[in-house]
Order: sequence, then structure tokens, then C-alpha cells
Amino acid sequence: MRIISYTVLGATLFCAQAFSQEPMRPNGVKEKIMFATNICMSKGGIGVITKNLHIDLKSTKNELILGTRERWTGQAVQTSEVVIFFEGKIWSLQALPDGFDLSKAVIVSFENDKVRFLDFSKLSGGYYRRVGVGHP
Repeated sequence: MRIISYTVLGATLFCAQAFSQEPMRPNGVKEKIMFATNICMSKGGIGVITKNLHIDLKSTKNELILGTRERWTGQAVQTSEVVIFFEGKIWSLQALPDGFDLSKAVIVSFENDKVRFLDFSKLSGGYYRRVGVGHP
């Protein structure tokens, strides 16, 4: 299990490094990777990641909405936290299920003033700014 955790962490760090670099096009024109700078706009304090995964940006805790009714609640907003959405459930890095496939997962990183996400199935991502309690 420890090997899987390190693999996921390594893949995340590798992708973050890869996305933060500016690749060169063949004609020498720089092209920006939008993951790090892709700011998303929430509606009513709810940020959409996928059809079945949303972020509650106004909550006093790190909170995700799964599907239409189920909620996952984590630490207080001041606490940084990383979770993985896989097969309709939230998993910690230390408790990934057997058969985990990073290419079908979404990583969500709760930070002090924003919530970042990376959807490996679509190779897309971005971030939402937190709003409400303790955040502008």
C-alpha cells in the first residue's frame, strides 16, 4: 500500500512539474500550459470539477459534493489536504483501493486560499478561489 501511495504522490508531483513548464512549439513560439493558471469561476460558492464532483467553496471545512446528495467533509479550511476521487468515492493517499488507476482519478488539493484539481481522465485541471468564511 505504501508503494501505491508513493507512486500516486510521485505521479502528482511529476505532472505538477510537467504542467508548470512552458513547452516550445516546433516554430519556437511558447505555449502556456493552463493547469497552473486556469482559474475557474464558481456559481453560488459551488465549483464544478466533473458531473459528479463539486467543491463547496463556502464551507468552513474542506468539503466535496459527490453526485447529487452525498457530501465528503475533511479538515478545517485552514488545513491543507489532498484527496483522490476514484470510482465515485473519496480516498486518502494512505488508503487507496486495490485496482487503483490514476488515469481514472481526480486529485483535489485544498489549500489556504484556493482549491486545485487535476482530472487525469481528461488531463484537465485548474483552481477555484475560496469564498466566504475567512476568505475574500
